[in-house]
Amino acid sequence: MIGFAHYSGTPTTLDLNGPFLRFTSEPSAVTVDDGGSVTLSGIATAEFKGNPAATNTGTISYQWYRDGVALEDGTNISGSGTTTLTLSNLSNPQDTGKSFVLRANYVPSAYQSSSPVTAGTARSTGYAANGPLDTETSAVVTINPTIAINTQPSDATAAQAQDATFTVSASASDGSSLSYQWYVNGSPVSNSETVSGATSPTLTISSSTVSTNSVYVVITHPTAGNSPFTSNTATWSVVFARSIIQYDEINGSGTYFSGGSQNVFDSPLTLTGDSTNASIIYSVWAPERDVKVRITMAAAAGVSRNGNRGGYGGQSVFELTLEQGVEYTLKLGSQSQPTGGANGGGGGAFLYRKGQLLVALGGGGGAGTSGRGGDGGGVNIAGESGFGRNAGTGGFSYSVGSLPVTGFFPGGSVYGPANWNAETGGRVSGCPSGSDYFRRLYSPCGDTETNKFRDINGSLIRQTSVISRGFKSGLGHRNNGGNARGDNGGGGSGTVGGNAGTGNASGGGGGSGYSNGEVTVISTQLGGNSSIDAFITFEYTS
Repeated sequence: MIGFAHYSGTPTTLDLNGPFLRFTSEPSAVTVDDGGSVTLSGIATAEFKGNPAATNTGTISYQWYRDGVALEDGTNISGSGTTTLTLSNLSNPQDTGKSFVLRANYVPSAYQSSSPVTAGTARSTGYAANGPLDTETSAVVTINPTIAINTQPSDATAAQAQDATFTVSASASDGSSLSYQWYVNGSPVSNSETVSGATSPTLTISSSTVSTNSVYVVITHPTAGNSPFTSNTATWSVVFARSIIQYDEINGSGTYFSGGSQNVFDSPLTLTGDSTNASIIYSVWAPERDVKVRITMAAAAGVSRNGNRGGYGGQSVFELTLEQGVEYTLKLGSQSQPTGGANGGGGGAFLYRKGQLLVALGGGGGAGTSGRGGDGGGVNIAGESGFGRNAGTGGFSYSVGSLPVTGFFPGGSVYGPANWNAETGGRVSGCPSGSDYFRRLYSPCGDTETNKFRDINGSLIRQTSVISRGFKSGLGHRNNGGNARGDNGGGGSGTVGGNAGTGNASGGGGGSGYSNGEVTVISTQLGGNSSIDAFITFEYTS
C-alpha cells in the first residue's frame, strides 16, 4: 500500500515508482530583535523501503516559501533554494509574524548505464510518490518591536509650589502600548498632592523648595528589544515666586494673536491698543503669586483736523494687587471706529477683574474742522465738551461704584446692533453680559469657570492658559462714542461716551472715566494722552 510506503515487486535497480520523501528535521519558530538575523533549516530524505535494491540516483531540490510565496535570494535573503535559509536585517513591523515553509521535491535521474551497456547496469529512478512535500508546520519569525522617543522632555522652570510639566512622546515600532515611569534626581516618583502623571507620558510636579533637579523617564515594553529605554535628562528649576505678569492677545471670535510674560520686578510691562485691529482683547494674569502693581492707564486721543487738535485721552495712575491665577481683561481702544465714535473719536480704555469693570477711562473727542475735541476723563472725571458752535458734550461721570450693570450703545439701544449714525454717546456695562452663549449660562457679574478663554461661541482658545475666569466676550457697550458726520468731530468712548459735534464743524465731546472702588487712585486727570492708541503700564510696587 502506498500510504504505508510499502511496495510489492521484484527487486531491481530500476525503480519506476520512485521514492517516498520524508523530512528528518524541520524549521522552528524563532524570535529576534529588530535589525537582527535568523537562520531556518530543514532536511528531507528519499526512502525506497519497498525496493532496497534501488540505487537512488535522483536528487532532492528545495524551495523556501514566505506566506505562500516562493523566495529568491537578494539583499536580505540567502539560501532560498537550499536546506538553510538566512534572513538578515529584519525589522518590526514589516517582517514580524511571517510564516516560512520548506518544500522538498525529488528530481528523478534519467536512464544511465555503463559503457558498453551490460546486464544489470541500468540506473533510473522515478518521481517521488508523495512529492513535492512541505514541512508539516510553518515556522513563524517574530521580530521584537523597538521603542523610539520622538520628543524628549524639555527643561522647565517654575516658582515654589507652582506646577512644572515634562512631556515625552514615544512609540513602539508595532504601535503597541508602552509603560512609563518618571524619575526625579534618580528616584522613581509616585502620584501625590504634588505629583501627577508619574506613570504617564506627561509628568506634572511642584515643590516648595528652591532647588535644581534632574528629571527623566524610563519607558518599558514587554517584548521590545531595547526595553527599558531611558529618555534624555531635563532640568527642573524651582525658583522663588516671581512678580510675573502673563498675557494673551486674542479676540472674541476665537483668534489667538500672540502672548508673552514679564517679570515686572525687573522692568515694567506696557500693552497698547492697535488701530489696525480694534478687536484685540488682552487677557492678563499673575501665574506665580499675587503681584502688587502701580498702573498707569490712558485712553486714546481723538483725531486732529484742520489745525484743531483732537481731545487727549483721559489718564490715571492707580494701584492694584493682581491675584494669582485670576483673570484680568483689557480692552484698549484707538483713534478709529468702532472703538471711538465716527469722525475721529478716541477709543476708551477698560480694565476688568473677571466679569466686573474695575476702571474705565474716556477717549478724547475728535476735532471738527472749526473746533477742537474735548479731552477724555481719567478715573471718576467727566469728559470735556468739544469746542465750537453745536459741539458735542462730554460724557457724564458716575460716582465710585454706582455704574449700572447694563449699558447701551449710542442712540440708546441695549442689545444692538449699534447705531453708527447716532450722535449721542452710549454707556459701558458695569458687567458685560457677553454673547448669547454667556447670557444663557451666567449672570453678567458672575464668574464662569476655571478654564481656558472661551470665545463668543463658547469654544476654548487652546493656546490660552487655565485660570479662574469671568469675562464674557461679546456685548459690553464699550464702543459708545457719539458718531459725527461731515466736518464735525466724533465723541470719545468711555464710561459714558461723548456726544458728537452736530453742526458748524464743531468738536466731539470726550468720554468719562470711572472706578468701582477696588483700586487705589494715586492721580487722575482730564486728558493727558496725545497718542492715537490707549495704553496701560504695569510697574512693580511693594
